[in-house]
Amino acid sequence: MTISEDSQLIPVPPGTSAPMPIPQQHRRRSHGPKWSRPIRKALKRIKWRTVLLVTVAIVAVTMVASLVLIVDAMNRVSSALNGLERVAQSVRSKPGTELTFNDFDRLHASVVDLSNTLGAAQRQIGFMGIFAPFNPELDAQLASIRSAFHLTLAADDMLKGLEPTLFLLVSGDDSNSVVASGASGNRIVELLQVGRGQVVSARGYLDQAEADIRHLDLTRLSPSSVLNIEGLNSYRSQLAQINELLMTAPDLFTTMLGLSEEKNYLVLSQNSDEIRPSGGYISTYGWMTVRNGRITDYSYSPTTATSPNPPPVELASQVQIPDWWIQYDQPLYAAWDGSWQTDFPSTASMAMWYYNNGNNPQSPLDGVIAIDIVGFEYLLNAIGSVAVSNYDTVVTPENFRQVVYDIRAVGEGDVPHKRFLAELYQEIFNAWEDANADPTTRERLVGALLQGFQEKHIMLYFAETSLNEIVNLLGWTGAQTPALNHDYLMVVDANLGNKSNRSVQREVTYDVALREDGTADSRLAISYDYSARVAALDPAVNPAYHGPLTYNNLLQVFAPLDAQLLNTTGLSLDEITVIREPAHSRLVTEVTVPFDSSERFQFSWQSTGVVEQIGRYHHYRLLVQKQPGTRSDVTSVQVALPVGAALVNVRPEPSASYNLDSLILEFRFNLTTDSWIEIAYEQ
Repeated sequence: MTISEDSQLIPVPPGTSAPMPIPQQHRRRSHGPKWSRPIRKALKRIKWRTVLLVTVAIVAVTMVASLVLIVDAMNRVSSALNGLERVAQSVRSKPGTELTFNDFDRLHASVVDLSNTLGAAQRQIGFMGIFAPFNPELDAQLASIRSAFHLTLAADDMLKGLEPTLFLLVSGDDSNSVVASGASGNRIVELLQVGRGQVVSARGYLDQAEADIRHLDLTRLSPSSVLNIEGLNSYRSQLAQINELLMTAPDLFTTMLGLSEEKNYLVLSQNSDEIRPSGGYISTYGWMTVRNGRITDYSYSPTTATSPNPPPVELASQVQIPDWWIQYDQPLYAAWDGSWQTDFPSTASMAMWYYNNGNNPQSPLDGVIAIDIVGFEYLLNAIGSVAVSNYDTVVTPENFRQVVYDIRAVGEGDVPHKRFLAELYQEIFNAWEDANADPTTRERLVGALLQGFQEKHIMLYFAETSLNEIVNLLGWTGAQTPALNHDYLMVVDANLGNKSNRSVQREVTYDVALREDGTADSRLAISYDYSARVAALDPAVNPAYHGPLTYNNLLQVFAPLDAQLLNTTGLSLDEITVIREPAHSRLVTEVTVPFDSSERFQFSWQSTGVVEQIGRYHHYRLLVQKQPGTRSDVTSVQVALPVGAALVNVRPEPSASYNLDSLILEFRFNLTTDSWIEIAYEQ
């Protein structure tokens, strides 16, 4: 056996075997400092559960800090969004005559501010994305911020694309020179085409906004998160419609303004003092020819039995008058000035059919323009005054209605009055054409037209379906909206004998009690106040010339499709005709309001399908539509939530709220335009 030099022999007692070598142990030097030895010993004594507790504490602190950042980011986003909504609401509520380029700048600045806030929020909490796959709520919040950010970028691009056109319309062109009226239509199209690149870019951002939230599973989210997602989808849908309008706007204006070919339009002058379902009695009418953005020819005439030329009598079978409407000796006339339709496109379509089939001048027509007395007042406010030479009369906004009805009173019957109106309206169009040379007047006219469109005192209808679809996005067609998947209300009068509607004040009160099962109990009260004190100042209220004093009214109330009428006050149930239509329930009855009196009529019904449910989240929406031709109904809406329901969100801000047996939200407004109310709640 070989023994190493490093081995030692251990002595053994006698009689034992030979000693075995034992390897020599070498002592290794520690390379760490001497003070590290106690630390290592201390670490060995630490319990692993203590390490775990410290780790959990660190993670908890990190999560709390992250949540603070998220809450801070969401609060700043909410503040910026509220600011944008306030500006947008201010712009929407302003009459067109008061809108300026500064309003556009304010809106654009608010969009940019929201975009910057959303961008900062993404940078602030973007690192939380690593936890998103494990937390649906966090994933939804981050996705919502990304989607909202892309929506603001889309809105920013659309506003940039529209800016040159708006600047032309309200402030002159970029060189501050006056645009010649003959070239203004072409210039509008050119500037819309200049901005088309921004509109295309906006479409890309809208697609990204949709993709940001497409993957979210709404069934795993809280009601508030679902509400946010639904709101984003709604905003995206609205912006997509506007973007599509801007994409097609050059073609729309090319067609409307006759830039590629001559266009002929029928003009229906509606007397809204004698209100009808879609505006007013058509006492005069005209036609105009448009070429290269200019009115090249036009004419105005009174409405009579032979003016315009009626269609052949054998076509009368094509006009189907409902049993509850005015029954004419000659049904053809119902297609001209006796329409029962609340939807203006339906009324305009019949009037155009009547005019074309009578082989009247400039037929076949390319469209219809309706303008009522209020619309003409708006135009006069922009123009200032017009001289009606054949009557040696100067008409101003202040004396307009007085002059109109004085002519009727001192003339020889109805026709001289209509002849004066025809000449007056023709002079207004003359002044309109002359005003194109004055940028200040032109700016006022644009505002007057916009206000008229907003309030349904001026409405458009085209023979070409695609044009109607585009203009309807702007709300300029007077179309009635289907009452499907939401609550709905529209109150419609038809004056049957005088011209008192300026003096008859109509007020609407609508109370809705929402039930846990999703049904809605509705009560509608319609009040009419026909004061002699008010009528004394109204030249249209004169029984010697303008019909009897009593207000006889064929009333239509539109409710959701499945509304079941329960009872009435001020009327008996057998006086009500209930008509089921594809998109509404129509309640029809005749009511009478004596001169210098007030009346109140009440209807109660129950409906289903007006509350949308997603998990615990409930969404109630109500659309109150304005009747064309009416000025402004004082409107009050009260919505009572189910017992125990908690409010999640509401738009617009209620005028008041009450906590009684349940939460009640009250909204008060003047109905100058169609109005939506949206409420989200949890049960």
